[in-house]
Amino acid sequence: MEGQVMSFVLDAYSARSCPVKTFNTFDPTLPDLPLDESLREAFQGGSDFRDLVLERVVSSEGVVDLRAEGTWAEREAATLAALGAGTPVIVGGVLPLDLAGHRSGRPDALVRGADTAEGAPGYWPLKVKPYRVREKQLGSATLQTSTLANLLALRPLPDLRYRVYREGVLLELAHYWRLLESCGFASSEPLAAVVGDDRSEGGDPTATWVDLSTKFIRTYSKTAGHKLRSTLERYDHEHRFRVYVAENAAQRTGVDDPPPVVRPIRVKECEWCAWWQVCRPQIDDDDLSLRISKAPLDVRELQTLLSLGIKTVAELAVADVEAILPAYLPQTGHRDRAEQRLRQAARRARMLANGVDLERVSVEPIGVPRSAVEVDLDIETAEDGSVYLWGALLTDAEGTRYMHFSQFEHISGCRETALAKQLASWLLELAERHPDLLVFHYSDYERVHLQRLADRSDDPTLRKACDLIRDRFVDLFGFVRDNFVGVDGLGLKIVATRGAGFSWRDEEPGGLASQTWFKDAVDHQSESARDKARERVLEYNEDDVRATLAVRNWLTAFDA
Repeated sequence: MEGQVMSFVLDAYSARSCPVKTFNTFDPTLPDLPLDESLREAFQGGSDFRDLVLERVVSSEGVVDLRAEGTWAEREAATLAALGAGTPVIVGGVLPLDLAGHRSGRPDALVRGADTAEGAPGYWPLKVKPYRVREKQLGSATLQTSTLANLLALRPLPDLRYRVYREGVLLELAHYWRLLESCGFASSEPLAAVVGDDRSEGGDPTATWVDLSTKFIRTYSKTAGHKLRSTLERYDHEHRFRVYVAENAAQRTGVDDPPPVVRPIRVKECEWCAWWQVCRPQIDDDDLSLRISKAPLDVRELQTLLSLGIKTVAELAVADVEAILPAYLPQTGHRDRAEQRLRQAARRARMLANGVDLERVSVEPIGVPRSAVEVDLDIETAEDGSVYLWGALLTDAEGTRYMHFSQFEHISGCRETALAKQLASWLLELAERHPDLLVFHYSDYERVHLQRLADRSDDPTLRKACDLIRDRFVDLFGFVRDNFVGVDGLGLKIVATRGAGFSWRDEEPGGLASQTWFKDAVDHQSESARDKARERVLEYNEDDVRATLAVRNWLTAFDA
């Protein structure tokens, strides 16, 4: 965000971002803080992914690359010239400021579409994001796709829909669309593209084209409870509100100011926001948004509870849910299962108030299957998602012992498949010798990766190993989910430590941490450091499978 009173502009991220951030940014009584959203994306791998995609785009014919054009003004002038010339694809352009609409923006790319209503060259905005944006829906015909090599060649994308929870990037694209309208280069067809990690053709990501006027985003409606709105409608509402917030904040003097028009609520974005140091002191230590971090209520749900006099965990813990539902539900119709979500939050509030980490919610036997020969399975993946370690804990008449199939190198393709085949061959041989073999895993991570490698390679050994999934694989998470509620969720670390009493040898166990250890095990200049990192990964993986066994034994004890 940048600008000053009455002539300020908001960037593309503002409409999807916390409005308190907008208020703080334009409040002259607060210090200036650096707010660079690119830092968050860099930490999450988004910058690298975007660079790779854009390099692939600029390698095609008819593409103008303006990323190194110099100053903002120089890039803006070059962008206008390229737009006027009808350039097929413009990468790294800067659109002219829309002072009347309070907008500024620089999309990742602009793609030539249908001409404007006035006959000028028309364009569609494109944004790159490091995640998938499509999911299956039979009969859906709302999306189109194109390749990075030929972004202009759109074709239908049947039986797939846009993942609505990724609406944030669509709001950014709607912002660019309004900027294109303000400078006279918006196509007569309101399309926009997201290049996510959806790889339907070969190894390259592909563009997903969305009609910004299609009504598919479920939002709150005062008259109907909820209503489907288009991306442009959703964006216009959010942008107008932030303009109002900015104007209100800019009028503050520090003397006899009215209360702010927005108040801090703990959301996911707070994790990387520079304003957290300003917001946190304003939030009660027992605030619902601060303390209930798993399946948290959204901002509107929290605001509805606040209007009913419920702001803290202690207040929700003693609240009569039945009594507040008639007033609560009409205000939260934008959410599926709003009543269930409130009841779950109330249960977690009671658990927090009573100091309970895990609470059983079932009365029937849990029924975890057991066998004379059991394997607990856990994998480790590198940052690119490739599986470099399959860890297994074998339990039989001889006792319990850990083994692993690993390759501490940057692997992909054939080498990743070959490593999985080692694990598959071992499992198949074990299953042949022990028809009652059961393979346990926590959640579906291992099963999904085994199936992915089998589908990609069509290797007969992996295909045969996948046949074991139906009868021999047991997802332990399902038994935990169906029988327990966890105040901090039901991840393996939570359930194993707070339920089964297991402890990891490492002080900072976690999948993301293990990816850093793997990089050290492979790339560190010191041989000693590589050896220590490798040992750390293997100990962590062994503890993961031993934790799974501990959880199984803990669950079985309930039925004893």
